[in-house]
Amino acid sequence: MLSKPSKVLTRSRLWLRGTLFTFIVLVSGMSNANTSPELTMFDSSGAMAAPGVILKSDATMTLTGLINHVVVTQHYRNENPFAVNARYVFPLADESAVHAMTMRIGERVIKGEIDKKAVAESRYQEAKQAGQQAALVRQQRANMFVSNVANIGPGEEVQIQLQYQEVIDYRSGTFALRFPTTITPRYHPINGVLQAQEQSDHPSSNEQPSFTPSAWIAPIYSTSRHGDAPQSEFSLTINIDVGLELVDIQSKYHKVAIENPAFGRYRVALNESNAMNRDFLLEFKPLQKEQAQAAFFTEQLDNGERYGLLMLLPPDDHFTQTLRLARELIFVVDTSGSMHGQSMEQAKSALYYALSLLDSNDSFNIIGFDDQVMPMSTQPVPANDFNLRRAERFVYDLQADGGTDIKGALDSVLDGQAHTGYVRQVVFLTDGSVSNEDALFKHISAELGDSRLFTVGIGSAPNSYFMRRAADVGRGTFTHIGSTAQVQPKMQQLFDKLAHPAITQLALINDGIDQQLEYWPSPLPDLYFSEPVMVAVKLDSQAAITLTGQTAQGPLAIKLSTQQGQSAQGVARLWARQKIKSLLLYNQQQQVKAQVESLALEHQLLSPFTAFIAIEQTPLSTVAEHNVQVANQLPQGLTMRLPQTDGQSRLSIVLGLLLLSGVAVLRFKK
Repeated sequence: MLSKPSKVLTRSRLWLRGTLFTFIVLVSGMSNANTSPELTMFDSSGAMAAPGVILKSDATMTLTGLINHVVVTQHYRNENPFAVNARYVFPLADESAVHAMTMRIGERVIKGEIDKKAVAESRYQEAKQAGQQAALVRQQRANMFVSNVANIGPGEEVQIQLQYQEVIDYRSGTFALRFPTTITPRYHPINGVLQAQEQSDHPSSNEQPSFTPSAWIAPIYSTSRHGDAPQSEFSLTINIDVGLELVDIQSKYHKVAIENPAFGRYRVALNESNAMNRDFLLEFKPLQKEQAQAAFFTEQLDNGERYGLLMLLPPDDHFTQTLRLARELIFVVDTSGSMHGQSMEQAKSALYYALSLLDSNDSFNIIGFDDQVMPMSTQPVPANDFNLRRAERFVYDLQADGGTDIKGALDSVLDGQAHTGYVRQVVFLTDGSVSNEDALFKHISAELGDSRLFTVGIGSAPNSYFMRRAADVGRGTFTHIGSTAQVQPKMQQLFDKLAHPAITQLALINDGIDQQLEYWPSPLPDLYFSEPVMVAVKLDSQAAITLTGQTAQGPLAIKLSTQQGQSAQGVARLWARQKIKSLLLYNQQQQVKAQVESLALEHQLLSPFTAFIAIEQTPLSTVAEHNVQVANQLPQGLTMRLPQTDGQSRLSIVLGLLLLSGVAVLRFKK
């Protein structure tokens, strides 16, 4: 029989062995989860089943004028000998207005209906449990959507087709089209709630509750090993008809084939197999820059309502002749774990180049952040040789690790104050890998003062929804850098804007009518060098409207005739989409729920409160008991590390190990 000290030593050894074993199992599980290229499927009891749903996606873009009409088709092919339910979390452009959905099963085509989100989800669950084939498409974020397809029969293919439209981006004489293909993993503030898994994921009635972060986004990732075929196929075709001869048609990150079948018409086709690990970006320029500085498109609906889409680009010499103002520039750079790899290198290159563009009249500071804020200096310093060399050393030492506490970084730079005698500009470099966007938007709005926030998206698939909206609220602009080759031209364009005064206090007014125009975005953002104003407006019977603003030289007023606009389809939907965006951006979600829901239903749009539902009335002979989630590819250049959540990941792992060890000790005592 062991003595008491021997028992203690034995228990200590067992405790240490148990802790070590638990740690090895956890690390091994994390590693396997991050490297496995296979899809994961669970049956109704939670047991793992073999994967067998293949996704093929097609996208066709048709560009007419400023409006891009996009048709996305998702093909779900079930290669199992049993029926399955499939789920896919996928991105779309953050400014997209999704307005139509259809489901095709063989020769049968079922048109999707827009409905209130809760009603659509209930209808989907009823159809799923009844063995009917059904599809549900929801908006999880403005740039992130979820497709659920129920009861895909063995060997069967189901197609889900979505249609959306957007206004193409135009700046510095260049048009740009972007199509996101995957999602950068998000980091979540720890606001956990104890809840059961959603019924749509695991329909078993005897599930155990789990601890899940609030607003959890749950794509899964598949990384193809060297030589492996990609898990998903993707094709993209772009038809351009702008009536102008184009030059410098370039796909920035993918191989494409370009055809020019007629004057002003172009066909661009993706010519690459493994294309779903980075955003697709196409840029092109007109051969000759038009003298006209405004474009105006109008649409009249059957009920007599009229809508307009205005793009105004003031001439460059209006800005270049102005005096350069003294500035205070604060560079904030994300050094969290999601920036590890190519993203961190791009951010450093951008900072080095930005430092080289500073003027002797400028002051600056650099702040790095992950779960902690790391400033170069406690106060902004003059942009002299000594401080610039000090800044370069600071940038060189930055390392990507830890969580993404963007709120802490914002607290360190936004003071809610007015700054007289100089312009205060905050340049925020990040991949936007967060999920609590709405809380951050409200925080920026409350603490901005007269500062201006300019976001720079870093990486092959950044969270452009967060960065574009943050720039909107911050009265600045959003710039995306997708490769190191883009650092110099993109940062040069950004600094051209920052170096010149903005047109502020922009507004649209009725001529001779007291009635206020309803236009979006509202309020209008500041206008910078070579940046257009893009605004959707609801027109009444007025013959003209006037754009007003304030420049460094005095007031600005530009009169526009509403009768001379070029006719275009989809302007009304774009107006509604912009109104929904502004309502959600500047108000509490529940306060504007009824207004957003009514707008979305009227204009047939996906929103946080509406969803598309399509149901095939003929049920299958058996109800599917297997669920599969289609995997996204990891963004190109992203190196997956240990999961990190708002800076608390290391602490969470340690606490978890201690809790498990404590349970083991208690069991031994018993």
